Amino acid sequence: MTINCNYNQKEIMIIGSIILAAFAFSSSMSIAIKTCDRKPVGFLTPKSTNPHPFRVVFKGNSEFYTPGMTYTILLQGIKTISTITPSFSSFILMVEAEENQNYDEENHDMITGKFQLTGDVRTKISEICPNTVTQTSLIPKSEIQVFWTAPASGSGCVIFKATIVEYRDIWYMDDDQLNKKICEESNESNDENANVVYECCACHEAKFELTFEGLWSRHTHPKDYPDDNWQTRFSDVIGASHTIDYRFWEPDQVSSEGMNTIAQSGITSTLESELKSKSDKIRTIIKARGISYPNVTGKTFAVFRVDQEHHLISVISFMHPSPDWFVGISGLELCLPNCNWITNKTINLYPWDAGIDSGVTYNSTDMPQVPRMTIKRVLVANANDAHSPFYDPTGALMKPIAKLHLMRQRLYEKSCIEEESKTESSICETSAWSDWDECSATCGKGFSNRYRQYKNPEDNHKPYCSKRSMIQRKGCYVLPSCLIENEETDMIDPKCDVTDFGQWSDCSAECGPGVSARFRTILNEDVSPKHCLSRMNLQQTVKCETKTCPDDHDNTDLDVICSNCSLTHWSFWSPCNTKCGFGQRERHRFNLNRTAMVEECDIRCYTQTINCTDNPPCENNMQMETTTASSSENTSITPVTINPDDVSEDSTEKCLLSNWSKFSACNAICGLGSKERTRTILSPTDPMEQKKCRKKLVDRRNCRGRQCGKCNYSQWSEWSLCSALCGMNAVQQRTRVPENPSWTWCKDRIEHRICSALACKSD
Repeated sequence: MTINCNYNQKEIMIIGSIILAAFAFSSSMSIAIKTCDRKPVGFLTPKSTNPHPFRVVFKGNSEFYTPGMTYTILLQGIKTISTITPSFSSFILMVEAEENQNYDEENHDMITGKFQLTGDVRTKISEICPNTVTQTSLIPKSEIQVFWTAPASGSGCVIFKATIVEYRDIWYMDDDQLNKKICEESNESNDENANVVYECCACHEAKFELTFEGLWSRHTHPKDYPDDNWQTRFSDVIGASHTIDYRFWEPDQVSSEGMNTIAQSGITSTLESELKSKSDKIRTIIKARGISYPNVTGKTFAVFRVDQEHHLISVISFMHPSPDWFVGISGLELCLPNCNWITNKTINLYPWDAGIDSGVTYNSTDMPQVPRMTIKRVLVANANDAHSPFYDPTGALMKPIAKLHLMRQRLYEKSCIEEESKTESSICETSAWSDWDECSATCGKGFSNRYRQYKNPEDNHKPYCSKRSMIQRKGCYVLPSCLIENEETDMIDPKCDVTDFGQWSDCSAECGPGVSARFRTILNEDVSPKHCLSRMNLQQTVKCETKTCPDDHDNTDLDVICSNCSLTHWSFWSPCNTKCGFGQRERHRFNLNRTAMVEECDIRCYTQTINCTDNPPCENNMQMETTTASSSENTSITPVTINPDDVSEDSTEKCLLSNWSKFSACNAICGLGSKERTRTILSPTDPMEQKKCRKKLVDRRNCRGRQCGKCNYSQWSEWSLCSALCGMNAVQQRTRVPENPSWTWCKDRIEHRICSALACKSD
């Protein structure tokens, strides 16, 4: 075998130039990596600012990452002519945190994620500079790829930065094609569980109808949809209404034997037995017949009841054929903070992986996961599962597999202080109820309890006695109303000095629940209100109640009356409508459902009026001047008073925003996490017009949970089968689990390696 080494003089000069430039760049990179400086040292020319054909590509999603997920990162040349692909000899690919902090020293975690080689022999991890991949040789290359595992939740945005040497002294760095910013995916969907009400105060029991609607079809999920579609079906829907301290399935927990049985055979009897064994935690076992071909997109129904103790529901239905995928909801709250039950709710359902089988396609051969993994969402952007029917290289949002519709059918009126039946057996005999204890609140609305005990202490442990209530609760109200929490003085700008708050207004309602408010003003008239309103409140509003109304309906809290109305937040209080003497202030809110009739909601849901407390007395016969505040009389829509900072300057129309919510609790049990607060667009209501509002709707901050404990794992499982029959990108995986499956901070649970697969035959 002979090799033709006949090159002309011009070709030899070009090759020599490339090798010399690449060698110089490689040497300079060695120095650059030590200092994590991506600019090649020793080059006489500055970086080129001309257009170039190279780019960084983030596969799976163009803008966002999911914490803990693995993605493929490409550095590639873009074809300029159909037969020519540009190549490069040397490169540096680095990932940095946007906030200039790459390492969490307390928890020893890279908050930029971690690179992982794919088996491409042209790439290697830098031994000197963290979060960096570079070349192994100077051979020209048109594309390289690496894996990147995203950091934990709350790490924020990261930036992939590449430096490329094309040839000779032509090199590129820090432009839009070679810098790629990727941020943590923000889950702002309305399909997630509502916040749990830890103490449900609803006295009445409620009956709900559950409708499970299948959406899984060749039209909605065409990728690798089962050819034998006559086998497609959802298993029987099974679940329960239950207490707050019980879940039969939960994300990041190991699935039960009952769920394993459904995944393997579709039989729900084992799970039903598991639910019955927890009868002290369950009000109703929910069961609905499964739906199968040709009605996979049909509906099935069930009814269940909830009460003050059992106010959450969880349900599941497994997909067949599939390895172990299911849809469902865990711990959905049906009780409202205003002591009422939701009237209706629709939840989109997406696939979950039960962690029982390691298959990635609908008809995968049974591959039991040993040991079992925890329950995880099946996500679009899982780059290691390109064969998954839910994988989409464009990162498009996944369509729901099914929907869950909940409709409240009726209420069973009960009293929170109702005596239990006197015909009950004396076996569980109790003492008389104690007196009501003091109200839990020192001001405003609270609750009061009373207690009793079993006369025979042993009855406390008998199953048929344990369902008797030993505590009762009722609402109470203590005057005066609670004052709003004081602002943090260290946050106040000296330029924004204000007067003291004035007197509280009279209660807006002559009887029953109402509101009272007080006001203060900025002393420095030269300071912009916009500058100060972001730092302090000039208005404070609290609930009040002067006396009980004769009509019980008028004693109902306004939050309860308006709970079924789709309303904006309250506006600020208007200025007083007079300059002196008696006057009034108003505040308003709108119905977000423009097609609904105003009469569907009580008029009190839209307007509240209080008296002015700070007006000076009027001089004799002085005519009272009115301010620009408009009356609500004969007016169907009243302008909302808005904070100037909530007007989008980038929009052709004013964008009205609600106030920020309170920050959520930190989402991390331990280590680095995040918390967030949100606000919504009140106006305009047209979704297309809302896109013109350039204001931030989600404010996310980093936070920390407690110190994470040391992770002790089980032994590694056996390596899985190769993910492909041929090719250099075929991989195997093995898994392990922490000793305690609830240790969600233990992330090192999966390991990949390149298969020794044969090369694929070219077409």
